[in-house]
Amino acid sequence: MSSYQPTWESLDGHETPEWFHDAKLGIFIHWGVYSVPAWAPSEADIGEDDESPYAEWYPYYMYEDGSLTQEYHRDHYGETVEYADFIDEFTAENWDPDEWSDLFADVGANYVVLTGEHHDGFPLWGSHYTKHNAVERGPERDLVGDLCESVRDRDLRFAASYHANLNYYQPGFEGQFGHPDFHGDRADDEDTTPGSEYVDFMNAKHRELIREYEPDLLWFDVPKAEADHLEAKRLVADYYNTAEEWDREVAVNDRASTDAVGPTLDIEENDDGEFHGDFVTPEYTSFDEIRDEKWEACRGIGHSFGYNEAEDEADHLTGEELVHSFVDIVSKNGNLLLNVGPKPDGTIPEVQRDRLRALGGWLDANGAAIFGTRPWAVAEDDAADVEVRYTHRDDDLFAVALAWPDDGLSLSVPEHVDLSAAPEATLLTTDGEVPVDATLSNDELSLSIPERPATDHAYAVRLSDVENPRAD
Repeated sequence: MSSYQPTWESLDGHETPEWFHDAKLGIFIHWGVYSVPAWAPSEADIGEDDESPYAEWYPYYMYEDGSLTQEYHRDHYGETVEYADFIDEFTAENWDPDEWSDLFADVGANYVVLTGEHHDGFPLWGSHYTKHNAVERGPERDLVGDLCESVRDRDLRFAASYHANLNYYQPGFEGQFGHPDFHGDRADDEDTTPGSEYVDFMNAKHRELIREYEPDLLWFDVPKAEADHLEAKRLVADYYNTAEEWDREVAVNDRASTDAVGPTLDIEENDDGEFHGDFVTPEYTSFDEIRDEKWEACRGIGHSFGYNEAEDEADHLTGEELVHSFVDIVSKNGNLLLNVGPKPDGTIPEVQRDRLRALGGWLDANGAAIFGTRPWAVAEDDAADVEVRYTHRDDDLFAVALAWPDDGLSLSVPEHVDLSAAPEATLLTTDGEVPVDATLSNDELSLSIPERPATDHAYAVRLSDVENPRAD
């Protein structure tokens, strides 16, 4: 008998694997035909404006009457150019999957999620179910398979995300939604739903993707119909059961269900805990407090996931902003799935590489305070001299200061755990750990920080043999 049945009661019994708790950093890659026009109004605010700042939504908005994207498209390409006409310009001619994989491994990522098929209905593998795919057109190459092999050669985990639950375009068909069995007028319209024929088409491709590449994750996008209609529970149950045959620990995000946290910016709507999956997925936002459930924040380095030529340097996170956001996420039981949006030739823009290198350089010195850690008693220290985030691993507590504490650092650690004496303290640096003088006085732990290290952005101190009240 199979371990998992296609019911939420059964599926909710699946445990999030330890590797996913430990991983902390993944790389998301939005790359596809939309990388050719590579445009979205970067000033748009997702959730507040009518038009998305996400360039990967180009094939939806280019057919939306009155949209800025439609205006841009007509000005640059004319009224007769269809989205499918961009396919032959999606060449991947300068793509080197080994170079990408080396970059991601050097940064410190532990898993990679490539968009196997985005909402434009163009699979990045040689799908049997549509001739419009990356093997038969455009790159004429199995982009999913080549990257999967390269990533796993570096002992990283791999998945290909699948966004057809919320498709808005299918090459080879007419109309804004591009499939005769996808009904409705707008992507955000409740009446826009896939029919049973489309559901079968969608799931056949997804099962093919799972069968061919044995992904370590299922990363759905938010569905346009209930899970029962989409047969999502059956697909997830089959995946869990097949993963047991592979002898592989896997995870599924919360977006197989319309109860998902998903991309909403108002996360408090979902605070009743009504979600299904191994982790929840806030998008371009974060939680304010430590969460009991595992979660994964996903975002681009800029405003868009897909490559957007309209974005300039100021539209991207600085290295410091990226490090601070990452540390904050990890302290609250989250992972960061950080997106890169390559150009159609397969090159990653330099501004994105620069930010990845900044994060990787920081992790070279401070990775011990991140990887394999768990949340501590509190995530933040309101009494500290500068902003501080806490993480815990084995028997050690890490206090990560988000600014350099010039005159030393006072922490409220004794308010949360009993300390008979000041713990041994060391500052993490690129040259090893440097001793720090620690003094215990009442409910305050005072650290006399030595000379400022060469690292930037944030500074981690290891406090040895400090218990974790959250530990079992």
